[in-house]
Amino acid sequence: MNSILPKFSYVLIGKSFSAGFQAIFYLLFAFFLDPSSYGNLSYFIAIAGTVSIISRFGFNQSITITQARNDQKLSNSINIISIFSCGIGSIFLIFLDPILAIFCFSISLFVMNIQNLIGLGKYQKYMWFDIVKGILLVVIPVVLFQFFEINGIIIGMTIAYFVSSFNFLKSINFSNFDLSLIKNRFNFLLHNYGVDIGNYAPKFFDKLLIFSILDLSSLGIYQLNLQILFALEVLPMALHSFLLSEKSRGISHRTTIILSIIVSISITVGVILISPYMISMFFPEYVDGIESLQLLVFSLIPLTINVILYSELQSKDSKLVGYSGIIRIVSLLAFILFLSSFGLVGLSLSVLLSIILTSIFLFYAYKKI
Repeated sequence: MNSILPKFSYVLIGKSFSAGFQAIFYLLFAFFLDPSSYGNLSYFIAIAGTVSIISRFGFNQSITITQARNDQKLSNSINIISIFSCGIGSIFLIFLDPILAIFCFSISLFVMNIQNLIGLGKYQKYMWFDIVKGILLVVIPVVLFQFFEINGIIIGMTIAYFVSSFNFLKSINFSNFDLSLIKNRFNFLLHNYGVDIGNYAPKFFDKLLIFSILDLSSLGIYQLNLQILFALEVLPMALHSFLLSEKSRGISHRTTIILSIIVSISITVGVILISPYMISMFFPEYVDGIESLQLLVFSLIPLTINVILYSELQSKDSKLVGYSGIIRIVSLLAFILFLSSFGLVGLSLSVLLSIILTSIFLFYAYKKI
């Protein structure tokens, strides 16, 4: 147990600082911007994030597993092809907005960098990269916002991600690429793509839909609520990264899992109790979203259960786990379409129900193995 805690603590500290600074970033701009402008910023970020997720093909999930298994040749080939796939995705964005295109590519590089470090078991190094990114993500956009407004925020975020990714390109051997390895493990890559979509797509895809059916003010309040949930997600996300690497080595962590579930329940109850006072005090323009926030934070409990099941299924190369991503995003978008007439509460309920539905499927997939 003593050897486990330092490893997991590095991942948890890195995720905590990164999520904390990211939360500060979004809370600061929620304070600076009115809900409508905040919704507009969220829409731009969602476009770049969506293209990043689609173009990286879940390689960030796959690289954690292959590096943990010490499969260096396949890992190197995955890293190389990820650069090309993410680059192609970003090129498509140039026609929409060159700034968003570069921003998209920087996100992909950073995600590949930290997942390589986790797969290699370099938890302390991972922690520092996550912390540096978090600090830069607050400082640079705030400074550039004073001169270039929303464009300055996006440029600042791009710089933060690029600076925190330099280690990735330096570690790749471009002369040692084998496309046949990628072809032979296509199913493995495809299912990890599904997991990646399930984990990250709901953070971006929903805003593209909401932008088309509701006003920017509602999108802005919904985004603030989501950012609070994302800040709380630091525990399950850290747990997933850690368990995926460890379980791929054949190591189990029952005590860590039980403690994580208990903590997630405690955090949920605490946030429900204090959120009305915190929102009213610091974000009076967003008070219409208090009830929907209290409903939304219940999602933390099934999210924690999901990442435990994800790590178990991925480490065993499950043939079903990839479908969870499809279930999560399709159900989320469907629920939003049907429940958006209930306003912000309907949006929060959509998120919660889609996560619970994913939990049910993952449990079914787990029982199959």
